[in-house]
Amino acid sequence: MEYSKIIGVYDDEQKLYDSIDQIQEKGYKVADVISPFPLEELFEKLKVNTRINLAAFFYALIGGVIGISAFLYYTAVVDYPLNIGGKPSLSLTFVLIIFVGTIFVVVFGTLLTFFIREKKGPGAKIHFEYPGVTDDKFALLIDRTKDLSEENIIEINQIIKNSGAIKVDEQ
Repeated sequence: MEYSKIIGVYDDEQKLYDSIDQIQEKGYKVADVISPFPLEELFEKLKVNTRINLAAFFYALIGGVIGISAFLYYTAVVDYPLNIGGKPSLSLTFVLIIFVGTIFVVVFGTLLTFFIREKKGPGAKIHFEYPGVTDDKFALLIDRTKDLSEENIIEINQIIKNSGAIKVDEQ
């Protein structure tokens, strides 16, 4: 049976970081890291850039504009205009509504962007499944390509074992 991935399973994130450093020093490429919670240091170690924060900023602008122009104007001027004590129809008493509407648009837009970008959602194929990896374990994935010789694979397995992995597996 031909395997396609080398998997190192860790129970400590520092051991995972050490393993990534050693593997990259030898010139091998880490395909993916699966963890039960976000690890900010991984973006730097794997040299992964994301533009999701820029998308969230634009969603905030869109949410604020929609909140001010469409929702507040419609509710305060068109649908239910009240003149209470000479107060202007479009006052700043609705700041909370603007804030909550902006947050709603940011969260919904960012989640939608993430799901589309990662091809997640109903009917999506699972690209990796390993028992316990979403509970309290970290998985380090290295693709076995045609460029890797048998000696390279043995060396990668040895690096993973020596760095403190609780299990080394191939799938």
